[in-house]
Amino acid sequence: MNTILLVDDDDYVLDGLLRHIPWQEIGVQIIGTAGDGEEGLRKFRELRPDIVITDIYMPELDGFQLTEAIHALDENVPIVILSGYDDFANARRAMSSGIRHFLLKPPSLEEIEFVVREVVQHLGESRERDELLASYKGQQELVRKTMRDSFFRDLLQVRYRPEELPAQRIAFMGLPERLTVQALTLSLVRSSGAAGRDEREWQLLRFGTGNIVRELLATRLEPQPGVTALVLEYTDTDFVVLFLREAEEEGAATFVKELGEELVHHILKYMKLSVLAGLGSQHEGYHRLIDSYLESLHALEQAEMNGWNRVYEFGDRTTEAGAEKEKEKEKEKEKEKGGDVSMEAIRSLHDAIFQRQWPQVAEQWKRLAGELSRGGLPLPVLKGVCSGIASAIWTASSLEGAKDGREETEISLETWLLRLSRCGSAPMLLEWMDEAMAAMLGRIQEELLGKKSHALVDRVIREFIEKSYDQEMTLEQIAASLHVNRNYLSQLFKRVTGEPFVTYFNKYRIRKAKELIRTGKYMVYEISEMVGFRNSTYFSQVFKSITGYSPSEFER
Repeated sequence: MNTILLVDDDDYVLDGLLRHIPWQEIGVQIIGTAGDGEEGLRKFRELRPDIVITDIYMPELDGFQLTEAIHALDENVPIVILSGYDDFANARRAMSSGIRHFLLKPPSLEEIEFVVREVVQHLGESRERDELLASYKGQQELVRKTMRDSFFRDLLQVRYRPEELPAQRIAFMGLPERLTVQALTLSLVRSSGAAGRDEREWQLLRFGTGNIVRELLATRLEPQPGVTALVLEYTDTDFVVLFLREAEEEGAATFVKELGEELVHHILKYMKLSVLAGLGSQHEGYHRLIDSYLESLHALEQAEMNGWNRVYEFGDRTTEAGAEKEKEKEKEKEKEKGGDVSMEAIRSLHDAIFQRQWPQVAEQWKRLAGELSRGGLPLPVLKGVCSGIASAIWTASSLEGAKDGREETEISLETWLLRLSRCGSAPMLLEWMDEAMAAMLGRIQEELLGKKSHALVDRVIREFIEKSYDQEMTLEQIAASLHVNRNYLSQLFKRVTGEPFVTYFNKYRIRKAKELIRTGKYMVYEISEMVGFRNSTYFSQVFKSITGYSPSEFER
């Protein structure tokens, strides 16, 4: 196991490093600490640590003098420098001294862990490389799981055309290009007895129900190759089970119906909760999932009128031709009530949230709330739409906060969803959403306005991004031309702007591209080259990921 010596004249910093960094998990051991450079040199001679982490400004010997003395004894010992926020000159000096790792004070735990792991790798620890790889795979799978959940929630709320589906995102999530989809909605009946229980007891019942559903599905689907199920806890009472098949198989519909009946039976038997269950039809393609889900809600209406604790299929009481007629009627009603417009508004709002364009989020929500207030959506569907919006904005703002190191938002997602579920009418629901959205967006706006500028980042933006956006350029090249450590500049740029360099750079290029498109003078491939993209296809992909439109669509 590799050893580390910590050198800093601030006892608070040393205590924080000792207490809060999981050194054992990283694969290193703290062999000693020192309060100044001279003591640090003495302990280095005595203990011979593999790695040294040191502050710059200290009595007796500063960090650079200590580094020179250590390298005079052993030039291969890696040194990690801790520096104040504005130490541009120190960053340049560290680079010229051969110091590869430069952390800004106060460094986050993630930054320290990353740098130490990187140092250990350079020391040739194969075991550490394996741990890093395993950690990366675990994080990647967690990202995939979160993306899958968000993706399928979106498909329940927004009607996409096949060509609008995110093919690259689908591939990254490990999903097949095409699927046969079917939705089963399970709505727990919160009877008078259940309503008398306190909220904590109800949430425990709901949690237990979710476990029963997932365990039974895992057991029954294991011998069924090519069939998976995803369980979405959609509202405080509703679970939506999505059955996904890579190909439509004979007898699959019967199997799903029987499995649904078994789920209802287990919930009633073990949780003593009655269930309304509606099963939509099978459809081919991700874009048809919304059809199956709406059909399951239609089947739920049959359950409410005819009885609990059995699965009602869409079209149970009609012929196949009658079912198609019902679909057409539903579509006509949706058009009359502005349903299509609302779906477009929902899509625009989610796009703005995903891109963290907070002023547009406020505008899009105001537009959507106006449409929803005119009626047209059943209360359960309206709760589903609002829950999806709440989850999206909370997730986006939380991820942004994690990057900036700020505290958790005041409005927790659990509180938000719980209050939504308790709203008994559409006006009450929309009033609460207005208040919650205003509070969340106000907090985000305050934090964005509170970000500090920095002379070095301003220089990168003015002298490189704004003047040379039409050229191929990397942050490493910029750092070299400024004679500053690349890691230092990367951390500083993200802290000041709130975005990684590449994201900021591409957004600036696309902003210039939009200006050129509006002139109507150039072809797309010409604009691509004028803003620094040598590949027009890649330019179109970046353009759409940032604006939501292809260059040709934006032009129209």
